Amino acid sequence: MARVVDGDTLLVEGVPERVRLQGIDTPETVKENAPVEPWGPEATAFTKAFIAAAGGRIRIEVDGEPRDRHGRFLAFVWHEERLLNEELIRAGLARAMLRYSYGAAKKSRFRAAQREAQAAARGIWSGGGL
Repeated sequence: MARVVDGDTLLVEGVPERVRLQGIDTPETVKENAPVEPWGPEATAFTKAFIAAAGGRIRIEVDGEPRDRHGRFLAFVWHEERLLNEELIRAGLARAMLRYSYGAAKKSRFRAAQREAQAAARGIWSGGGL
């Protein structure tokens, strides 16, 4: 089972620390001393819906660096063939972070998803946010 903290952060049963989604950045909703950013609540709701649709049955994959510069555990979250990280980008609720160390195939998927979201002016690409 997993519990959503915000759009790009989860608490996953069996993992002793928070899981930060690798390769993406969603608008903030729970950052201390910071306001809720545009599209942040929508990103959180999207992640909650993904986890709910998966019945909590997700797979965690580490590809590349296992921790970010803040020491957070980085992972990709899958339900069957669906990759949450990529779906958030495609929905316009996350920005692809391509400068970090993870697989070229995922970076290519993320670039394509971001181009699609931008072309459709979805979420953060609609003129407000992130």
